[in-house]
Formats: sequence, structure tokens, C-alpha cells
Amino acid sequence: MKATQRRKDLLSMIQAKGGLSLKEITEQFDVSKMTIHRDLDVLESRGLIRRIFGGAVPADDTKTAIPAAPATPSPPVRSAQPSQPVDTCLVCLRPVTQHLLYGITLSTGDQYFACCPHCGLSAHLRHKENITSAMTADFISGRPHPAHRSFFLMGSSAAPCCTPSILTFEAEEQAKRFQAGFGGTVGSLQTALEYLEEEMTMGGGKKGCPHCATAQT
Repeated sequence: MKATQRRKDLLSMIQAKGGLSLKEITEQFDVSKMTIHRDLDVLESRGLIRRIFGGAVPADDTKTAIPAAPATPSPPVRSAQPSQPVDTCLVCLRPVTQHLLYGITLSTGDQYFACCPHCGLSAHLRHKENITSAMTADFISGRPHPAHRSFFLMGSSAAPCCTPSILTFEAEEQAKRFQAGFGGTVGSLQTALEYLEEEMTMGGGKKGCPHCATAQT
């Protein structure tokens, strides 16, 4: 297959699915990873896609923007170029892993990454007036997808990272199956933002996340 046709097919797949991981792309096309990276660079340079940690999404995926809220102090954050991996969380400085990844893109074009949806949503709440898009990863497959299409499992007993636990799933069925075994509530991005905001402001008599608290001291 010629490079031009491969890039057209790649672009169509990314647009149709709302995002693809590098693993999915390399499995689909019988070429080297270096060739895939070059294809993605070409598509991004033409403004057709946006590179993210572990994959790519359509360039016009801006539906995660949320109306502005009262300004709140922002913690120090670490930025990266759109195609440059980041290995520590912008909130609690814990390692960033693919299955718990949460990333936000600001109106400036800067991208920031969090170790899990809990920290990602925390950053989302602080920067929401400047956010143009947000990505998260399916907890089972690690596949990146737009946060506004994700199903969030909040407050389950499964807490692989920060607490209260928040996990994300690309399919509602998977989220509900996980909920059946570990409890919690399944909801949308907006529901998850409201849930975490209440936890942060009210606390419900519970202690905050020890990892995040340690990083902020």
C-alpha cells in the first residue's frame, strides 16, 4: 500500500473511532512503528489529527470544553509537546500508566497528563475554562478515547491509584460489569466532575487522597 493511501485510511479510522492507540494502528497496518510515527507526524502537520500519549485523535475533537467556573488556584503542572510522552502526573507526581491515563489539552495547545482519572478530573476542574479537549483510557484495554464519550465509574472499591477511585471505560457495558463486582456509580464526564468537586469541597467526612496531599505539601 502506498503511503498516501495508508494515511488516508489511517485518518478515516481515527475519525470514525474518535481515536486510536499506537498498538491498534500497528496491528492494522503491516508497517514498522517508525513508519506509523511518520504518518502521524504528516497528518498532524496538516492539522488533521492530534497526537496524544499512546495514540492519536481527530484534530477537531473539542467537545469536552465545559462552561467556565469560578477561578480556583492551580497547582504546578508539567507540560509537554503534543507527541512527547510524560511519565509523571501533573497533580501528584506518581507514574503515568496507559490504562489509567487522563490527558487535557489547553487552548494554548499545551498538553498535560495525569496518573489516573481522579487527578485528571482534578486538573480538569481547575483549568476547565481553558480546556479544548480531554482524553482518557479504557481501564481494561488501555485504548485512548475522548473523555466526553467515556463512562466513569466513581467510588468503587477498586482503587489502583488515587482516591476516591475513578475509573474510565469506553463501553457502558464494561463499566457496569465492573460496577457489579466492585460497586460505585457509573456516569458521564460531567457527572464525574460534579462528583469529584463535591468530594474536594465537602469531603463527606472522608480524608482526601494521601498521594495528592503528599505532593501538595
